[in-house]
Amino acid sequence: MKKNGFTILIVTYNSDWRKLRVTLESVRAQTFGDYEIVVADDGSEDNLEDKIREYFKAKNFDRYTLVMNKENQGTVKNLISGLEASGGEFVRDFGAGDLFYNETVLERLYGFMKAGDHEAAAGLIKGFSVTEKGIIARRFSHPFDIEAYRKGDEDRIIRNMALYGDYFSGAVMCYKTDYYLEYLRKISPYVKYEEDIFQLLAALEGRRVVLWDEYMVWYEMGYGVSTGGSSAFAELLARDTENFYNHIIEEHGDNKHIAKRAKLQKYYKYKNVYVRTLMRLFENRGLVSYLCSHALQIAKGSYGNGKKSRGFLQDKAFVRESQIKEWRNI
Repeated sequence: MKKNGFTILIVTYNSDWRKLRVTLESVRAQTFGDYEIVVADDGSEDNLEDKIREYFKAKNFDRYTLVMNKENQGTVKNLISGLEASGGEFVRDFGAGDLFYNETVLERLYGFMKAGDHEAAAGLIKGFSVTEKGIIARRFSHPFDIEAYRKGDEDRIIRNMALYGDYFSGAVMCYKTDYYLEYLRKISPYVKYEEDIFQLLAALEGRRVVLWDEYMVWYEMGYGVSTGGSSAFAELLARDTENFYNHIIEEHGDNKHIAKRAKLQKYYKYKNVYVRTLMRLFENRGLVSYLCSHALQIAKGSYGNGKKSRGFLQDKAFVRESQIKEWRNI
């Protein structure tokens, strides 16, 4: 039996201590107290272990576990190592620098997951960047077709993932811990970094992601592996994607959307995104309506919930106490 309501799993790799500290501050500020913290490091040159232990000691916090992997093994296996050390019924995982939206997220999210007996849920996200001029809000409009989740249109969701790679960012996901571990283990033989991609496999197996229509996280953009713009890492993600879809096509080729993906697979080898998109357009005319729908959803404000709520990065006291203005390694 799980001993905690939540595991907050923080995955690190050569992370900036200042950013990790802010993530930890947002966790410790939560009104919901039934949680543990697990930090899983993927073989960093400096895994920050001493600083992390000193931080928890200073805060008189002992519900934590450090998983300090000796060798770099990739995001998926690093997550697995953290999950295997977790004791929470549910898990929220973070990268260093991302943080909860405000202090009540974990309490409300726990109630939502328990009330609906949900295995997987996605919340809303606010993007930001830290610059010399201060904190800058950034739009983060993913998935492109968020309305499919509001309508619970499972066929449309599978289509979007299969043909357009339209997943929720892992930064905004909440899972039952055993569910998350199950699917990461399934993809780990052929996916090293692109953990979010398992959402398609789960959907094809009838496992549903529900939308928690509340702000869950602040997501730092322009930093880290996902939005940092590294071409080398983009190539690694492309290799993961190709490997994943090759397996999906073999295992679920009878699904109409997967069958269409098989026809389009050759076009994903083009490195230039514009050439790739143009070539796919010839065999998938639905791409135009999909992109137009995304533009309309942005215009309608579909990536917000219309509610006014104050988040941590709008709180001068939190920003000051967390020393966010010290962030310069971006």
